[in-house]
Amino acid sequence: MKFGSVDDPGNLNLSLPQDHPDTYKVLESNKQGQLEGIYVGCAKWNKKDLKGFYPR
Repeated sequence: MKFGSVDDPGNLNLSLPQDHPDTYKVLESNKQGQLEGIYVGCAKWNKKDLKGFYPR
């Protein structure tokens, strides 16, 4: 298999996992929209050692 490709995309499971129970607790405790210090994403893709790695 080549990185980033599959033989049959119809066989991919793209469903998302269930949220961790603590996720609900954090969001409920911050209903006023003041979620400071919470970051979502993949911070590693901005690292210089990964530059040019993906996509090609």
